[in-house]
Amino acid sequence: MLPSERLAERLLTTDDLGPGYATHLAATTGSPDASVEGCPQLEQLGSAVDNPYAMFPNQGKRVFTGPGGTQLTEELYSAPPKDLSARVGRITTAMSACPSYQLVTATTVAEVRTQAVPVPRLGDEQWGQVLTVTGGRRTVVQQTVIRDGAVLLVLSGNPAEVTVHGQTALAKATAR
Repeated sequence: MLPSERLAERLLTTDDLGPGYATHLAATTGSPDASVEGCPQLEQLGSAVDNPYAMFPNQGKRVFTGPGGTQLTEELYSAPPKDLSARVGRITTAMSACPSYQLVTATTVAEVRTQAVPVPRLGDEQWGQVLTVTGGRRTVVQQTVIRDGAVLLVLSGNPAEVTVHGQTALAKATAR
């Protein structure tokens, strides 16, 4: 298991991504005010619905703004492999159980549609989904989740950027 400090050292940098990217430090916890309606499996995740991975004590997160204002978020978590596998399996099963649901915060209600997508065979386990969020404007976000041993990589953002930077992120996250 890697401590949070070591995970932070393994996060991507703007040098890894190329020109046009800026880094924004991000909090590692989600909003406690988010809730899900219309998907009992996600509702069972309870307060963790905004960031269901936050329960892992060792974590690091970095947010990038890319060319054209796109956003790419990288999260790393570390725990014993069987704990990561079981928890991520539960999360991804819940997220794929409902093709649509509502994400409700104090100020907005967003309609979320989900679709599982194939992920390159990297690491020990991998999951992928595309979320289409409408609530004022339409946003498409791909999330790729890869477990390699005791490290979990969650990469979210524009589908093209997630695809392009996924292998680099995993290589850096699992570097010995």
